[in-house]
Formats: sequence, structure tokens, C-alpha cells
Amino acid sequence: MVLATLIRQNFFINQFPTSLASKQAVIDQHTQVNQALKKQNTIKKTDLKAETASNMEILESQARYRFGLIKDGETYHQITLQNP
Repeated sequence: MVLATLIRQNFFINQFPTSLASKQAVIDQHTQVNQALKKQNTIKKTDLKAETASNMEILESQARYRFGLIKDGETYHQITLQNP
């Protein structure tokens, strides 16, 4: 009786073999979507790093030009020209 109930529950109510295949198909589909999203994230991270690096170069240039700031280990030399 228990075996008959388990068989009925698994094969007829839960549709055991077909439901397993459909769930695996959904998992495969989600895996593909996740891989595509990972690739997009990698591309966006690379773009963001490149943009940040160029912004930092601009910021550093402005700091040097406007405020005369220098990095550690650098020596600042100022040359003044005199009109004769």
C-alpha cells in the first residue's frame, strides 16, 4: 500500500521524470543568463577602471597645475624667465 502511494505520488501527481527534465532546462537557462551577465559585468568593470584612470590623470594634472602639488619622491623645480 505504501509503495503504491509513493508510486502514485511521484509518477502521476508530481510527474517525476518530466518535471525533473523541465526543472533542469530552467536551471540550464538560468546558468546561461548568469554567464552572460558575468561577461557584461566584466566589461563594465573594465570600462569603469579605464574611465576612473583617465579621470584621475585629469585630476592629477589639475592639482599639479593649479596648486603646485607634487608626488612623494618628486622634486619640484621652478624656472622663471626674466625679460632683458
